[in-house]
Amino acid sequence: MGSIKDKKGDKGRNISPTPDLFPKSTFNYPVFCFKYLHKDYSLSQCDKDEKVSLIEKLHKFSSMTWEQIRLAPRHGLGQEKITSFNVAIPDHVTANVSFYALRFDGKKPIVGYKTDFIFHIVYIDRDFTVYKHGG
Repeated sequence: MGSIKDKKGDKGRNISPTPDLFPKSTFNYPVFCFKYLHKDYSLSQCDKDEKVSLIEKLHKFSSMTWEQIRLAPRHGLGQEKITSFNVAIPDHVTANVSFYALRFDGKKPIVGYKTDFIFHIVYIDRDFTVYKHGG
C-alpha cells in the first residue's frame, strides 16, 4: 500500500505510489514519455521554434482523450499508424508493437508507441526521414 510520510522536521515527503494509486481506468488521456527517444531524432536536433511547437502540441494532446485523437484527422490532432520505417527499430521494441505518428510544427511527426495510456516518443521526425511519407 502506498504511503506519504510527513514527520515533523522532515524537509520533504516520501511518496511511494502503488499500482492502485493511479488505476489505468482513470487515464483516458495520453501521458508522454521521452525515455526511449532516439539520439539522432531527439530534441537536440530541433530548433527553438520546433521545441516550443512540440511542447504546445503535447499540451494540447494532453487535454484530449485517446479516442478523440484516434478520431481526429491524421495531419491535424489525430494519429497515423506507421508500418514501414527507413530507420532501425530499437531493440527493446517487440514485433507486436504498433507505431503511430502525432503531428507538431505543421505536419512534422513525432513517432512512438503506446503502452496503456503512455505514448513513448522514439523519434522526432523533423526532417521527414524516419518513415515513408505519403500524400
